[in-house]
Amino acid sequence: MMRRFGLVLAVICGWFLPTLALAQSAVLSEQTSEPAIPRTVIALVEGGPDFRLRDTRSHYMATMPLEQLGLIVEYYRADQPLPDLTGRSDVRGIFTWLAATTRPGAERLLTWYERAVDLGLKLVIFGELGVSGDPETGPLPTRRINRVMEHVGIHLGDSFASYTAGATYRIQDPTIWGFEHTPLLAPPFSEYTIVDPRVTSHLTLELDGPEPVHGDLIVTGPNGGFVAPFFAAELDPPSNIRRWLIDPFAFFRLAFATDDLPKPDTTTLAGRRMFYSHVDGDGWRSISEVRIDGEPASAARVLLERVVERFPELPVTIAPIAAELDPDWIDDPDARRVAREFFELPHVEAGSHTYSHPFRWSFFKDYDPKVEQEIVRRSGTAHDIHEGYAGLADEQEAAGLDEAKLDIGKYSLPRAFFSKPFDLDLEIAGSLDQIAEVGGKKVEVVQWSGDTSPFEAALAATREAGVPNINGGDTRFDSDYRSYGFVAPISVPVGDERQIYASMSNENTYTDLWTGRFFSYRHVLETIRNTELPIRVKPINLYYHSYSAEKIASTNALLQAHEAMRGRQIAPVTTSHFARIAGGFYTTRLIPMGPRRWRVEDRGALQTLRFDRATDTAVDFAASSGVIGARPVHGSLYVALDPEVAVPVVALTDRAHPLDPDPAGRPYLFDSRWPVYALSSEGEAVTVSAQGFGPLSMTWVVPRAGSWRVRISQDGDTVWSGTLEVGEDQRLTIEPGDEAEAAVEARIRIERVGD
Repeated sequence: MMRRFGLVLAVICGWFLPTLALAQSAVLSEQTSEPAIPRTVIALVEGGPDFRLRDTRSHYMATMPLEQLGLIVEYYRADQPLPDLTGRSDVRGIFTWLAATTRPGAERLLTWYERAVDLGLKLVIFGELGVSGDPETGPLPTRRINRVMEHVGIHLGDSFASYTAGATYRIQDPTIWGFEHTPLLAPPFSEYTIVDPRVTSHLTLELDGPEPVHGDLIVTGPNGGFVAPFFAAELDPPSNIRRWLIDPFAFFRLAFATDDLPKPDTTTLAGRRMFYSHVDGDGWRSISEVRIDGEPASAARVLLERVVERFPELPVTIAPIAAELDPDWIDDPDARRVAREFFELPHVEAGSHTYSHPFRWSFFKDYDPKVEQEIVRRSGTAHDIHEGYAGLADEQEAAGLDEAKLDIGKYSLPRAFFSKPFDLDLEIAGSLDQIAEVGGKKVEVVQWSGDTSPFEAALAATREAGVPNINGGDTRFDSDYRSYGFVAPISVPVGDERQIYASMSNENTYTDLWTGRFFSYRHVLETIRNTELPIRVKPINLYYHSYSAEKIASTNALLQAHEAMRGRQIAPVTTSHFARIAGGFYTTRLIPMGPRRWRVEDRGALQTLRFDRATDTAVDFAASSGVIGARPVHGSLYVALDPEVAVPVVALTDRAHPLDPDPAGRPYLFDSRWPVYALSSEGEAVTVSAQGFGPLSMTWVVPRAGSWRVRISQDGDTVWSGTLEVGEDQRLTIEPGDEAEAAVEARIRIERVGD
């Protein structure tokens, strides 16, 4: 049974299966070379010696809203060579959020902008173009800057309002301005004037007096958009302030004209919001305040018996640190015993939290064991070095080491375990083997440790090992972090690789780095709520460490968060499944096939397309293929694709009333707790497969009211059947209770009874 479960899950997650590959190859042969809808936005970011893409405004503020609109952000440093966009049919436009500064190569940057707009690309400017002059040639004349600005339809004048108390709002579009905050006093502004009648101002300020200033400060038009300096967002990192002044979703939608773009969606599966959970193995062997049968127990055992076993309907990925399961590093039989007990549970997926738990990943990019040895010696923990490790640096060698390399920031050690020199192959592939050997279950995902900032080769190692990766991002949206600015993108590119972010932050950020407020992880429920309403921007993700079971308060917080998942309409998946879905966002190609009709290619494990502003929109099932169902949520339409159809076609039509069902001659899926796949139909009857976690619950929309027969079979035997009466809403809900076993694929038949 478990072998079959793994095979079914492989189909769901998009893993290679020979039979599926044959079916896909037949469909793929029908593809043509037609260009896809352009989804790429080229974002220019500030460079410098301390450059970290994760710390740029374009990444941590702007990318999530752009991805929500279905766009892929491709970053380039403004201080390095810029790409030649000739022939880049995938590029939709340029986004820049740079400081106006004197920089070498200013003319080069302006010329690059001009070449981009000559190619017909949209240009979206936050602040200024990033150049005020060149250190060699001096300040740039305003007329030179306006040659680029006027492409967007805006002209920069010479006046400037340094004090705005007397400024008057001439235009104030509430759908764009004042999204998360409206300043009591408008920021200073330069003179900006619309010069293209096709351009719309969303915020216009005027300052009267002897030196009047007119400012069209937020504009959108057919060639892009512009937001004046300080009018996009308020940012004050020392005070932990991030808040949008504009609505980025509404602004980017207009500036990049995304209404024609179906949105590959990573939040929803089979019509329901996805749920996944993952645990990093830190604190595995710590002794907990919670006792088991009156006896002291490790945090891992408390987590197993008090939390994970209590919620078999919620899948969780447990990722130990491999060193703690390796007797050559840490000889702890109980640690290995608990790992085996975790992985015997069908709802537990095996993950890896690496082998030695690097804290500062950049330290190991150009690894020098002598430097690490000296850091260890200075920390006073040198006695923990394994005899297989080369000897400590002697005083002469230590004196010759670069002190800059010995600085590892906030960390006292480069990694948690250092019995042996760092070895990237051992860290990734070796950890998969070690954990699988101890736990008896294949490891499916790597969960990054420490600062969760792996270098490119480390990410490549996970790809080469055949597993996805996850962690980082630290999304929060609650009473302490009150902005979409704290909601991370889906991922971050690292060289040619991609790191998938966890969808929500772990308890470390709630407990002040595990120093207090140990009850605080319960506030993750605020983030879950705020990332669902008014728009769904993230799946649900319960993410924490083994040490959350060290404290009574933190264990209770875990229980509260898990209990809150009961009764919710969710689609539970494993962490590796989510990570593969997230990866599919970046590979999906959407080929137009006529008005309101698209072919979907190269989507990987991603199985949902979203159409926004869709209250009057329905799926045209007769003109579609490979579509299992559709569900309207929050004004959007979520379309469920069949994982076994490699190249589905989605067509839309009009809906007369928002509550009317989509026009279909056969039943279509409204929502399901279990992922659904392999749909076949004949007349008004359909047959599908499903398999997931927890009790089966699904709703279908049938062509007409009346009596409908449902039969569920598993392993060739009928486990549940019944005839259900469907009313005028045409909704057919299937809830067989315990009759359908979650660990076994179900084949479900729905057909009309009688005429």
